[in-house]
Parts: sequence; C-alpha cells; structure tokens
Amino acid sequence: MKLLPYLTPFIKDAAKAVKRISRTEFKEVVDNTLTELLGISTLFVKMYALRFEGDQEVLHLWCTHREDVALCPRCGALSEKVHQEEPRCVRHLDVWGKKTFLHFLSRRFKCENCGEIFTEELPFVDSHRRQSTAFEMHVYQSCLAGTCKAVAVREGLSHSTVREIFNRLAALKKNGVAALGTTRVLGIDEISLKKRHKQFVLVISDISRKCILAVLPDREKQTLENWIESLSPQMKKSILFVSIDMWTPYYQAARKKLPRAKVVADRFHVMKQLNARLTQQRTRYQRQCDPKLREILKGSRWILVRNRSELTSKQEDQLNQILKSCPDLRTVYLLKEEFRTIFEKVKSREQAARFIDAWILKAERTGDKFLAKFIGTLKNWRDQILNYFIERISNGFVEGTNNALRTIIRTAFGYRNFGNFKLRVLAGFGAFHTNPR
Repeated sequence: MKLLPYLTPFIKDAAKAVKRISRTEFKEVVDNTLTELLGISTLFVKMYALRFEGDQEVLHLWCTHREDVALCPRCGALSEKVHQEEPRCVRHLDVWGKKTFLHFLSRRFKCENCGEIFTEELPFVDSHRRQSTAFEMHVYQSCLAGTCKAVAVREGLSHSTVREIFNRLAALKKNGVAALGTTRVLGIDEISLKKRHKQFVLVISDISRKCILAVLPDREKQTLENWIESLSPQMKKSILFVSIDMWTPYYQAARKKLPRAKVVADRFHVMKQLNARLTQQRTRYQRQCDPKLREILKGSRWILVRNRSELTSKQEDQLNQILKSCPDLRTVYLLKEEFRTIFEKVKSREQAARFIDAWILKAERTGDKFLAKFIGTLKNWRDQILNYFIERISNGFVEGTNNALRTIIRTAFGYRNFGNFKLRVLAGFGAFHTNPR
C-alpha cells in the first residue's frame, strides 16, 4: 500500500506553533523595521522566519524582552533574578498581510526582597492566553461586524476559540461598566427571534443615550416588571418617559412599576394603524370596482400611505387620479394627511388635544367602518398619544436598532441560544459597547 506524503497541517493553535518550528529556521533581523511594525513597546524583534503552512505564508517573529526586571506582585520590589524560562508562542495581528506568531521566553522571577516566585505580567498578552490582547480585540470587533463562524474561517481559528474570545471580552466589557447611570427616556419594543415559532424577545433601550440596556427572553408583562423591579431606586426615579408601541402589557407594567413616568404612545405606530385602515379601504375598492379603476389602483399602496410631500410628480399624478375616482378613499386619505400634519406642526400638548378631538369628530361623521376601529384605538390611548407633544419623544431609535438586530439574526441564520443573542446585542449596541477595555 502506497503511503501518502506527510502534509504540514494548517496552524490553528498558536500554542502548538512553538513545537513546529526550529530556531535554525530563523534569520537575523538587520534593522528595527519589524520591531516598529510589531508595535509592542516591551519586545524587540531579533529574528524572523517565513514558512508556508497549508497554502498561506506565515510570519514567525522571535522576540526578546527589552527589560531584564519584573515587578513583584507581593511586595512591589523590582526583581532581576530569573527563576525559570520556557518558550511561548502567541498569535498576533497580521504583519504585511501575513499571519503572524510571536515567539519569546516566558519568564518566572524570584523576588530578592520577599522570596516570592512569580510569573511576570506582560502588557501585550494575558496569562494562559494563546492570542495577544490586540489580536483578541481584532477578533472581537470582527465578530461584531459578522459571525463567529465567518471570522473563524477567515482567521484560521476554530469556531469554539472565536466564540470563547468574543464571549469573554463581551462579558469583561459589560462587567467593567459601573452602573447603568441615569435614563430619562426608556424605549420598549419586541423583536421576533424565530418568526415561525412566534418567539419574541424584549429589547429595552435608553433613547436619550441611544443604547440598549437589556434584552429579555420574552415580552410577557411579568418579565418586564421583574426587570424594572431590579433597577436601583435612583435609576427608577430618573426615568421620566416610557415610549411604547401601544401594547397593553407594556403600559400596565410601566404604570405599575414606574408611576412617576409618563407613558408615550409612539407616533409612528399610531400612524401605522391609520395607514392600515386606509389600506383596507383601498383593498375594498380593488375588489369591488370595474377593471379600469382596478388598473388605476394597481401598485398604489405605498403612494397612499407615503407622505404626500415625498411623492414624485408621476406618483402625484396617479394619486390625483385615484382620489378623483374613489370618493370614500379620498375622504380617508385626506383625514390621514390631516392627522399626520397634527404630529408635525403642533407644538404643545394642549393644542394637540384640541386638534385631535376635532379630528375625531370629523372622522366619526364619515361613518366609515374602517376609521371607526382607529377612532376606538385613538380614544383608548388618547393621553399616551398626547404625551408625545411634551418633548416629541418617539421610538425612532428603537425601530432603527431593531432593523440592525434583524440583520444580525439573518447574518447568523438565526440564534438557537438566547444567551448568545443577548451577549451579541449588548456587545454591539449596549451601554458599554463604546467603552475601551
């Protein structure tokens, strides 16, 4: 039986790299170029080696320590007595586009003052780690822009290694932040983690600071109440507004646990419901009208619900033709535009109350069955809708963040583990995501 030639495996474990390369393969460095490219103040590059491992060229750098002393962690004295040395290899950031490994001696010192034997702390790599801190941060930031699996393939690491680096750094960043601080405006909204299974998670945001505070495993009222209850008294006191999408359990939880805060019904969800009634009216026309009118209405859904000021001249012409041909649809459309103008032009809560009450009377006189449903919603949420006009607070940031979260879910082809999803969201959008390590 013919034996296959031995192929050098692709290095995925930096700790094993030191066992696969001999000192005789290194070449002396003639200047400080590699030291400067390395950018580690405590190391000096003495030798280098280039090897093909798999189909990639890998750079190995043999480094020496610039200092011959270390600080004793027990007494704080400087020690020069080296007790033990052993070779160590760690993965570092690419140099010249080549995968780079650092080789150096890991040293243990014996303190001449107190007799303590200790391993020196290195600023560029943590204890027992196989990658430098700079490379781990590179992996972490790459995961924020993609998936752990894609980063693992690109960097030549195992999926478990990348996931461990990401989870550990994300947890360190989260734990390194002090308190959540004060939050004036709380935003509450849900997002579907698995649509087919109707699995919703609750995303709680700080609209003022534009960050996510928490991700809860479901949208149940009790879950939200428990989270609010876990806040400090100072945090609860600082919350002045709670912006929601007219989901009754959110309102009940906010009123019960944050009685001082004003609940604001998000204006875009209010308009969404009114647009839905307009769409129902258009659908009724399309089903009952003659073929000629049906052709006019074809493809008109977004023309009717979009702000009139944003229409092109061609869309404006089609809109005028629709409104001329469909009197009932014209009535609902004009009421929709009038209602939108109230949100955009009115500046005070008292003035808005008068305009909205007058709008309700006008809408009721139409006798439209589709508008009647919206009028009922408007009356039920009147105070919360009017609270928008106090500081014109909306869930715009929350909805924008939810779109970004949906992209994360699609990129990862879904999340089976809620804990992984929560950590990914907080790492990318949490109150700590911009803080340095």
